[in-house]
Amino acid sequence: MKMKHFCKRAVCAAPVCVLSLLLLVSCSGGVSREEATQTTEDFLRALGTQDFAAAEALLHPECPLDPEKRFGVLQSESGLDFSEGIRIQKYTGFSSSYYDSSVGGSRYELTVVTTVGDRAVTFVIETVRNDAGYGIYNVDIKT
Repeated sequence: MKMKHFCKRAVCAAPVCVLSLLLLVSCSGGVSREEATQTTEDFLRALGTQDFAAAEALLHPECPLDPEKRFGVLQSESGLDFSEGIRIQKYTGFSSSYYDSSVGGSRYELTVVTTVGDRAVTFVIETVRNDAGYGIYNVDIKT
């Protein structure tokens, strides 16, 4: 009698264990805070040294952003000079999701307050991981 009771529990517990493992595996593809922060810091460092090739290498394959054109125009329109360096002051916000249908994968967005020269500049940088790859998907700048 005890063996039948044990088998019934094992049969009921097996699907729960399998489902739990599947959920853990599916979450492993997300973008972590550490990964997004490192990518953001590397990107801002590349912009600050005018290394547009390094900045472009950090972009997501589906990102339409051309760092040299976009940031060159921004510098001339705003009077910012990224060659003075971009210094991170603090991170003021984030949002993330393991799956976002608008990007077809996981995303992590950081809001970063920086200084460029003597001006405060806020960057909102979104990193994405989907079937096409990983990288910076969007950058918004508020001066």
